[in-house]
Amino acid sequence: MNPVRSKKSKISADSQNANRTSNGMKKKQFIAIVLSLALVALFLPVSSVRAQFERPFGGIVSLSIPCTCPGSAGNTWIWFTPLYLGGLVVITGPVVYSRYATLPFANSNIAVPSKYHLGSYVVTGPTCWMYAVAGCYPLTAIGLMTKVGTN
Repeated sequence: MNPVRSKKSKISADSQNANRTSNGMKKKQFIAIVLSLALVALFLPVSSVRAQFERPFGGIVSLSIPCTCPGSAGNTWIWFTPLYLGGLVVITGPVVYSRYATLPFANSNIAVPSKYHLGSYVVTGPTCWMYAVAGCYPLTAIGLMTKVGTN
């Protein structure tokens, strides 16, 4: 047996093992990239859809009333004068704040009269119920705040 020949065969075996290892790494990298792209494609549309449903608002608080019925405990019905809803028309009206569903920003002076609020809301059904005489009745509102900041 020639010693030179045995070294050659050992070198070629090592290079074959190295090629197998690099091919395995390339496969793992490919799988990781494909999986990452699939996750991005799956979750990206969800975040963009939510942004389409949220609408901007801003205004100065005139009056705030805590909701008293069990289904809406923790919510506050807030009347804004003026109320800007992201268009050219300025109105006056209520938006509901929920300590469970609204993300507060800034100073957290939520529902304090004469404080300016700025944020986003979603149009919903009745989210504030008040107890009166013989039962609970809904207080209508433009929507439910999702994010709000104050001065």
